[in-house]
Amino acid sequence: MFLRILKSNPILLLIFTILTCIGIGVWTLLTKQVSYSGNMPVFYFFFGWAVNVKLFSVSLGLILLLVQAFGWNAIINSNTLLRQSSYFPAFFLILLASCRLSLISIYPVLFASLFLTLAMRRLIASYKKDNAISNVFDAGLFIGIGSLFYPPFVVFMLFLWIAVLIMRSLIWREWVVAMVGFVLPFGFAMAYQYLFFVSDISWYSKLILSAENYRTHFSFNWKEWMLMLILAGLSIASFWLFINKMADNIVKTQKVWALILWFMVFALF
Repeated sequence: MFLRILKSNPILLLIFTILTCIGIGVWTLLTKQVSYSGNMPVFYFFFGWAVNVKLFSVSLGLILLLVQAFGWNAIINSNTLLRQSSYFPAFFLILLASCRLSLISIYPVLFASLFLTLAMRRLIASYKKDNAISNVFDAGLFIGIGSLFYPPFVVFMLFLWIAVLIMRSLIWREWVVAMVGFVLPFGFAMAYQYLFFVSDISWYSKLILSAENYRTHFSFNWKEWMLMLILAGLSIASFWLFINKMADNIVKTQKVWALILWFMVFALF
């Protein structure tokens, strides 16, 4: 009943979404929060001081989350991926991204995923453009910047090429330009370190060492198992929606759905 009321009143849903995000932030500030700890040198270079400043970390994290939630919401609504425009995508993204206390603050994935959102917007905007060099370059640049802050995002380099192939025809110059945009942030970062910093070990060497020493585990408590099962169920339901929407007669809608499907594949990886 409540969801039906929100669905019929977009302004009420918008207000409720923003208030939910603010409420999560206030609740986090009143509880014991576990701040992010990891080995992401570029992230710590810019935001290491902020991780342990609880008020700033939570506030900036929620602002970034709101920007991304409504950014994805705008992508979905502007490309008519749902039957009618709605703020439900933003609402559910905020809920899912706040499912753990350690995620309700600033951390590398949250910051890096903002650039993935910008890359998606530029890729979609390249559809049927006579000259989309700037679009694919910007998309590559955003993915490269995101990968600097969270190196596992480097897998989206392959997504970038697939996305260009989906949204554009086979134009080798655009593939090359996309790659140049992706590599450029790494070149600037290495040049900056070489010119202005002298240390025993470089930031990219630290990343290699952390990758070599990485260990994984599969011991989770019942809450984590329940969360993963819920997310798996939502993923299966969403995938079924994808398959049904792929039959849409609008070519652009088909391409955008295909783009999001590939994005999910690389995100899961």
